Formats: sequence, structure tokens, C-alpha cells
Amino acid sequence: MLPVIHDVAREGGIRPERPIAVSSIAATFGITASPVSAAMAAMIVMFDGDGWDLPRIMAVAVPATLLGVLVAATVQSRVGKELGQDAEYLRRLAAGEIEAPAPAEAAPPLRPRARWSAYLFLGGTVAVVLSGLCPALRPETAKGPLSMPATIEILMMAVAALILLLCKVDAKRIPGTDVAKSGLVAVIGVFGLSWLGLSFIGANEARITGALGGVAQDHPWFFAIMLLLLSALLFSQATTTKALMPLGLALGIPAPLLIAMWPAVNGYFLLPTYGTFIAAINFDRTGTTRVGRFVVNQSFMLPGLVTTCVAVSTGFALVQIV
Repeated sequence: MLPVIHDVAREGGIRPERPIAVSSIAATFGITASPVSAAMAAMIVMFDGDGWDLPRIMAVAVPATLLGVLVAATVQSRVGKELGQDAEYLRRLAAGEIEAPAPAEAAPPLRPRARWSAYLFLGGTVAVVLSGLCPALRPETAKGPLSMPATIEILMMAVAALILLLCKVDAKRIPGTDVAKSGLVAVIGVFGLSWLGLSFIGANEARITGALGGVAQDHPWFFAIMLLLLSALLFSQATTTKALMPLGLALGIPAPLLIAMWPAVNGYFLLPTYGTFIAAINFDRTGTTRVGRFVVNQSFMLPGLVTTCVAVSTGFALVQIV
């Protein structure tokens, strides 16, 4: 989507940094609003016993995230000079490093049954949501209805199998696709970072609890800052959730407040080294999406901070009524 966003913005004379930066942030925050994400599965495991099942968590996470992204998009629409006045863009045009916008070409036709795969994936997502809303739809086990993490895994693996069987997918080409390559790298990275993060937190839990317990208990919002900072180092919402949410419970922070602060695990933007942000910078051939001299003055910082602050603040309000 990033190349499409860039081309559409540039052809319309819009500074590409504006939609690219906020779109990258929205994609990151979408993880904590998705019913099929690993981070959501981790939250369900930890908070289901406190009465916070999938529907209740989504009733907080989805509106809070949506409002945060909308506010960030509004703020981002006023960032920077207009494209025709940007010095770096004009320099690249004059130097011949990029060409003037060309008329849009017709999109290539979709592969046979490509729409089927999208419909199947959407159906799987709906099935996951319904399974969370109606536990009776899940198979019974000795301990009651099948857990949501296992349900998510079974349903989405079944959807993947149906896509392979019904959509005439060339299975030999799958390992060579960009999505498969990045997915495999992400899986390995998440496992490694999760191990590292959990090991660090586990080995130092007593010290962290002792040092931050009083502050977090007196000022629970401070825990959101911890989530934000550590997520920038762990590079995974699921890893940050698994590593820090149990610590929050150990500090005595009520479950509703932890759920309200959960969007803060999307702190990748603090250091623009995450793959999505690097790709966004490279895709923007106009040079408007960039990292500044001091690293922190980069294109993703403002929309990221705005989205986080609005989402967490909205979450604090929503947990009082959900």
C-alpha cells in the first residue's frame, strides 16, 4: 500500500509525508485493534479471568485506536510545506533524481480467484469475532470452551488451507513472496525478542517492581510510558504485552486501567528502525518522509505520539462504561 499511497499523493500535489507517516502509524496501531493478532490473543489469556474477554477488550481498543488515528491524521494534514514548495523535492526534480508525476496507469488485472481469497480471509476474521462474542460456538474441552488463542489459530490456519485449495494458489511461489519472507523474519525476530524481553523482565522483576511499584500505584498512567518505551526496544506488541502486562498486574494496577493503556505498546515510532518505517522512507521518492539529524525529529514521531495520547486517554474513559 505504501507505493500506492505515495503515488496517489504525489499525483494530487499532496506532500507524501503526510499520508505515508500516518498510514504507517495506523498500520502499527491496528495490531492492538485486531481480533486475530497475537497481541490480542495474549491479552485475552491474561485478562479473560477478570471478565475482560475479546468483545470487551475490542469495545475499548477499537474506538480508542480509531479516534487516535483520526486525530493524528487531522494534525498530520498540516505538517510541512506543500509539495511544490519543499526544497528537497525541488532539488531532486532539478537534479533529475526523480521524474515529474506521470499520468496514472491502469491497474493490472487480478489473478483468477484473487477476490475469493479476500472473501475467505474476511470470513475467517468474522468467525473469530463471533467465536469471541459467543463462547458456545467454540468446541467444549475439559476446562470449558476452547480458549480464544487456540480458536484463532485453528480458524486462521483453516482459512489459509481453504485459500490454497480453492483459489488455485501456486504453493511453490509462496516462500519466494515478499510477504512470506518478511513474515518468516518477523516470526524469528518475535521469538528471539520475546525470549530476550521475558528473560530480562523475569530476572529483574523484583528490582523493577520495587523501583516502580510506588510510582505506578500512585500514578498508574506512568505504566503507559513504560509500555511505550520498552515496546520501542522489543519491536513487538505481543512481546511487550506478554512481558509487561503481568508486571502491571503484579504492581497492583487494576485490569481496566491496563487495558486502557494497552495502545501504548505501539511505540515503534520512537526509533524509526522498524521495517515498516524504513520501507516508508524508501518508498517516498520525493524525500519528504525522512529521519532528521537528531533521529527523534523524524516523520513518524508526531502522528505516533498524537495517536498514543488520544488512544490511551480515550481508553481511560471507555473502561469506565464498557
